[in-house]
Amino acid sequence: MRRLDTLLVLLAVTVLLVFGAGFVASAPPRPVPSPPSPSMPPPARPQLLVEGAIGPVVTLDPQFATTPAERSIGALLFRGLTRLGPDGAIVPDLATHWEIDPSGTSWTFHIRPDARWHDGVHVSADDVLLTVETLADPAYTGPAAADWQGVTAERVDRFTVRLHLPAPIASFLPATIAPLVPAHLLAGTPLGDRPGTDFARAPVGSGPFALETLRPDFVVLRRVGSRPGGDPAVYGPDAVARAPEPTPHRAGAPRPFLERYRFQLYPDAASLIEALDEAEVQVAAGLGPSDLGPIARDRAIEPVRYPGTRALALVPNLRFSTEPLRDAAVRRALSLAIDRGRIGAEVFSGAALPANTLLSPGSSLYEQEASGQPLHDPEAARAGLLAAGWTESATGWQMPGATEPVSIELLVRDAPEAIEDLLVAERIAEDWTTLGVDVRVVPLTPDVLLEERLRPGSFDVALLDVELGLDPDLYPLLVSTEAVVGGSNLSGYQSSFMDRLLDEARRVAEPEVRAERSRALQATLAREMPIIPITFPDHLFLVRDGVVGPTPRQIPDPRERYWDVLTWRLASRPDG
Repeated sequence: MRRLDTLLVLLAVTVLLVFGAGFVASAPPRPVPSPPSPSMPPPARPQLLVEGAIGPVVTLDPQFATTPAERSIGALLFRGLTRLGPDGAIVPDLATHWEIDPSGTSWTFHIRPDARWHDGVHVSADDVLLTVETLADPAYTGPAAADWQGVTAERVDRFTVRLHLPAPIASFLPATIAPLVPAHLLAGTPLGDRPGTDFARAPVGSGPFALETLRPDFVVLRRVGSRPGGDPAVYGPDAVARAPEPTPHRAGAPRPFLERYRFQLYPDAASLIEALDEAEVQVAAGLGPSDLGPIARDRAIEPVRYPGTRALALVPNLRFSTEPLRDAAVRRALSLAIDRGRIGAEVFSGAALPANTLLSPGSSLYEQEASGQPLHDPEAARAGLLAAGWTESATGWQMPGATEPVSIELLVRDAPEAIEDLLVAERIAEDWTTLGVDVRVVPLTPDVLLEERLRPGSFDVALLDVELGLDPDLYPLLVSTEAVVGGSNLSGYQSSFMDRLLDEARRVAEPEVRAERSRALQATLAREMPIIPITFPDHLFLVRDGVVGPTPRQIPDPRERYWDVLTWRLASRPDG
């Protein structure tokens, strides 16, 4: 995940404390599918896949990886207690199963007794304890920090660990996708020293691939299987090798078809596009919609879209009665005026899903019927403003009782990583201007946007980037108690009825009950529009002909595209 700026720390990070990814089962857990296993006969020739990635590789400690290349490599080297599965499910990985106590605050995970680190040492509860200790440390600022605030881990026995949550949060399970790190190699290492340790340059993981070569311009991983032991990890001149342990239960995991996975590293998007065009790489990651132009006509290159969980949404100021978007009817009308289809086509080259609710259409919880109104209807938008008491004149729209036309400031982040945000804001302004509403787009640096406008409530409406996760818990984003200075409810929206729905939606329950609660919440969101969702951009990857296996599903982070990497392969060539 990219480095979070100050705005995202308040919004995406705070909200992510209770946001998860995936549709969670209640205790006792229902049966879950096994990891995907290759069903086709393995190819005769060794398989090497070359992926182009942007950014240097400074550290391969997964808890401190920041560049797209580091995070992609770490996803193949390390595993979590759980992982993404098909159909929006969260399935076992290093854990075989889990239970949730009736309070919803205690989650017990049972670790596979045959799971090993690449040096032959068994994965154990100690590894979970160290991982959680790091993620929950207030000094830790990595991308997964918000998911683990206030969480503690208890060692039940060697292969059993119990996680204690500060509050019952049904969507916590997806946080356990976070990669585990080996306690036998990292215990006692100060947090600040971790990114520069020997482990960070020669990591020992538990994933389907192990590090073979690390160079400034490329990294090679080799596949590993389920053999009883590995090569003991040795760091430094005084280190003592630890022999692999006996295996209490032999149950091997399937190996990937790919024998080696090579990451070719590039400094920028232009270099990567050139490499893809010249067939130097077979997969390209880290490119944006604007990068599609130079290769759009190459039929040997296919864009693969993974629906994302990050929403671009309008957050209106609802703190004061004089605010132009204070009335829910006005918010619904202005939402109808926005052409989300045009935004997706022009800004994201089609690699985005239009949003009419804060649940992505790619989510298993999304329901079109519950989300209500159509996405674009300018005539209905005009009728909606009139029904809300607004009047239209030659000089523009006026609010009830006002003598001057309405003028709206639309704030947006001005940052290199937010180019699409500004383009989206400009198109929203065009749609509202066509409706007759005077709109001015105001780009601001993240610090100014947050500290001088959002926190003090000095704004009309802002286009913000909000990471929602696969199983959104909207509680911190909309609950009344967070509608304070410094709180995560930046709009200032307050509703006791919504508070009750938010509280019910986040509680652990049977899947059918949670789905019913989600429908009720979506219907209320469509009626109240406390936040106006615009679009969910996709995670975009480019794949050349011959790469078989990658299957899109909704993912919270680009590195999660490897959820089905065991099935990836290269098509056979005519020459054998």
